[in-house]
Amino acid sequence: MTFAALLIFVIYEIIKTVLFPHISVISSHAITVIVVAVMTFFVTRYAFSRYSQALTETQRQTAITEETNRLLAGVLATMREAVVIVDSQMRVALYNDAAAPVFKLPAIDAGRPRARTKTTIDEALGDEEPVVRARRPIADASTGVGDLTWAYRLTDVTRDPAINTAFRSVLEDRTPVELRVEMADREHRSFQLNVAPLGYDLAVGVFFDITQLERLERVRREFFANLSHELRTPLTAMLACSETLMAGAIDDPGNRARFVETLHKHATRMSELISDISDLSAIESGQVELALKPVRLRRVVAEVVALVESRQADTDLSLSTSIPDSILVNADRTRLEQILYNLIDNAVKFNRPGGSVTVSAEEKDGRVAISVEDTGAGISVPDLPRVFERLYRGDKSRSRKTEGTGLGLAIVKHLVHAHGGELSVVSELGQGSRFTFTLLT
Repeated sequence: MTFAALLIFVIYEIIKTVLFPHISVISSHAITVIVVAVMTFFVTRYAFSRYSQALTETQRQTAITEETNRLLAGVLATMREAVVIVDSQMRVALYNDAAAPVFKLPAIDAGRPRARTKTTIDEALGDEEPVVRARRPIADASTGVGDLTWAYRLTDVTRDPAINTAFRSVLEDRTPVELRVEMADREHRSFQLNVAPLGYDLAVGVFFDITQLERLERVRREFFANLSHELRTPLTAMLACSETLMAGAIDDPGNRARFVETLHKHATRMSELISDISDLSAIESGQVELALKPVRLRRVVAEVVALVESRQADTDLSLSTSIPDSILVNADRTRLEQILYNLIDNAVKFNRPGGSVTVSAEEKDGRVAISVEDTGAGISVPDLPRVFERLYRGDKSRSRKTEGTGLGLAIVKHLVHAHGGELSVVSELGQGSRFTFTLLT
């Protein structure tokens, strides 16, 4: 626009000189001033118009950026995955709330892209370990003073060489990296780390917590391994007995009955195992409908205890109950009997000779806590969190000698939860165990 105005002014001067060679100096200057003023007006008007458009666009872009940052902050705050953004100097430029406990960073700085002042960091950390304090100051963007703001270096917040190497590799090669890392904390958590380049000098890392997935995968593998073992044992015995009978023992009256009895015993065990698996699958999938109604607890417990005593008549254990006759629970009677039978039967099977089993109940705050306590060998501390898993057995050498499908406690857990109750266990090696579940009144 300025060049066009200059060109117009040059043309004007040429025309004025050629067409009006005898014009007076005063008139020439007056006309020139008027022409320059007009051109200046249009040039200025055009400049202000362009500036106004640019300012409007800048404001629009700023508003979009602020809204994007607000949405991004909201997304980062609600993410369960830990997100860390690192700059080219291996400094943590941004992290979300989920990353704060993982790397023991102050939660007050989560979601804030700027480094905090040293005083603010000290106040936020309080008595926390100084490991998260940065070792190198960063100049403040507004003042340029290099000792006012501090940042967290990645090597300060985590000593894991795999994490530091992954971020450094992405910053140098600009190529995404995926790896599995473990945090050496009290929970021993495992993460799937995905690191990708972000812009020209940043790298973003997303930590997916796969601890629970790995635990479930381990449980699944153990379940199938235990299931194959549970099926192999009776099948092997049945196969051996049938082959012996086919080889001629069927004509031996003395051994024929013993082999047939063994076949029936192991076939019954397989049938119980398959029945429990089917029952557990139906309960877990929600296909079992409970017919809830008031049930007198003492009567149900007495019937289950009598059934267990009849099936364990050759033991010298004592079974006792301590349940007030007035207690009523809102439960499915058939499923309640199944819960009690599994708990009492386990207490008898894993008890010591001459031991005792006590069933008690206590009503409090609209709930009834029912406990089955035994004087058996107890459960070790590492096994306590896993006793309700399918086919899990703690003391392998001892539990293999005890008949059972290994699914009883898993069925109990799901049935108690289906009734809206809670199930817990307290045990000590050599002192026995106490299983307690709650039901609504």
